[in-house]
Amino acid sequence: MIDVALTYIKDILNENFKNEFSISENKVVLSNIIKADGALAQNVDGKIVFFLVNLEEESVLKNSINRSINHENSFLQKPPALYLNLHLLFCSNFDGNVYVEGLQYLSALIRFFQVNKKIEINSAGNSNQKINRLSFELTKLDYDQISHLWSAIGSKLMPSVLY
Repeated sequence: MIDVALTYIKDILNENFKNEFSISENKVVLSNIIKADGALAQNVDGKIVFFLVNLEEESVLKNSINRSINHENSFLQKPPALYLNLHLLFCSNFDGNVYVEGLQYLSALIRFFQVNKKIEINSAGNSNQKINRLSFELTKLDYDQISHLWSAIGSKLMPSVLY
């Protein structure tokens, strides 16, 4: 289910960038910045790179009613819905002469999520991975949190935004 959500985000952002900037190349990549061995990841230069930083259960929505009525007017117990908070870091991996271009893409990404705070998804293809909606909220980090995050990632600081 996580892979479905993140791939969907990548696809809609690439489509948005292609329309907004009149480009044919995909500029958004779902990948780590740094490989597990500490080497730089492949094919991430000149891209908006995003990856999953953290995952937690949304406890506020956990206590929903898990019963429904069938056609015989009897109650059926259904499995509880799982609500997750995915913390996604979007990084502008542009340097040198194209640094400003990377900031333009990062700005477009922020605008996109400002307009599309909630995205409805039709994932009828696989009932085991049904995702109804994605909600996006910008996360504020102070300088200490940013420093710890980038140290944990193992990369140098780059322009980024956390949702």
